[in-house]
Amino acid sequence: MEKVTLQEFNELAYRAFYWTSFTPDKRGEAVINGHENELNADLAEMPEEEKERYITDYKRYFSAWLSAHSNCASSAITGGSGFNVGRAEKANRREHAAFGNFIQWRERALKAIEKKQKIELPEYEKKKQDWNRLKNSILSSASTIREINDGINRYSNKSLFVSSIYNKVETYARNGDIETVGKAVELLRELNKVSPVITERHRFFKLPEVAEANREKITDKFEKEGTGVLFKGGKVINNYKEDRIQIIFDEKPSADIISRLKKSAFKWSPRFGAWQRQMTVNAAYAAEYFLKNNNLLYNNDVS
Repeated sequence: MEKVTLQEFNELAYRAFYWTSFTPDKRGEAVINGHENELNADLAEMPEEEKERYITDYKRYFSAWLSAHSNCASSAITGGSGFNVGRAEKANRREHAAFGNFIQWRERALKAIEKKQKIELPEYEKKKQDWNRLKNSILSSASTIREINDGINRYSNKSLFVSSIYNKVETYARNGDIETVGKAVELLRELNKVSPVITERHRFFKLPEVAEANREKITDKFEKEGTGVLFKGGKVINNYKEDRIQIIFDEKPSADIISRLKKSAFKWSPRFGAWQRQMTVNAAYAAEYFLKNNNLLYNNDVS
C-alpha cells in the first residue's frame, strides 16, 4: 500500500497554528509530517479490510483537532492589548478535549483491530505481528529523531520520542520477552550505524539484562520439574515453546470459574484445550492468585 498523506490538511494546519506560533507554516508542516508517520506506522501491519475505515476515521479526528486548535490564541502572538483571557481559556479546553478524543479513539481502534486479528491466529503468527508492530513503531520514532538531529524538525521534542521507544521495549523486558527485546536492541544498533538515534550510554541498552532477570523470575515462580503445578482438578503448564502459562482442567470448569479466569485475563485456546496468558511475571502472579483464591491448591504454596 502506498504511503497515505495528510497534505490535504496543509491549509487547516496553517490556520490551526496561526495565532499560537511565529512560524505557523513550519509548525503546521511538522504536525502534518508527524501524524503521517504515525498513521502509516499504524497501517503497516493492519489487515487490508480495516485500513479504509481507519484512514477515514483518523482524518476525521485529526481535522477536528486542528479545527479546534485554530480557535486557540497566544498573547505572545496576538499582543497583550485587548487579549480576551476567558475566551482563550475556553478555546484551549475545547482543543484539549478534541485532542484527547483523538488519542482515545486511536487507542481503542488499534486495540480492537489487534484483538480481532489475534482471535484465530496461531501463536507464531501473533508473535510475528507483535514484533512487526513494535519494529514499525521504532522506525517511525527513529525517523522523527533523525529529522530533529538534522534540523529538519525543530518543533518536536527528541526526548519524548526516545522515551517512547524505551517504554515500548521496556514493557517486553518486564514480561521477560528476551527474544523481542534482543531484536529491538539489534535494530537500534543497526540504525545507529547510519545516524545516532539512542546512544549506547542510554539505559535502553540494559533492557536485555532486565528481560533475562524477569524471565528467571517467571521460571523460578512456576517451573516444577519442567512441567508446572498440579492443583485440584487440573494442572498449570509452562509452555515455553508457545510462551504461554496454561491452566488445564480435567473437566470443564463451572461458569463461575470461567468468569474468574476471564477476569484474570486468561483466554480459552481450543488449540491447546487450555486457559492461557502470555508467559510474564504478571501472568505467573495471576495464576497463583487464581489458584489460591479458588482453593484449588493441594497446599498453600505453588513453588
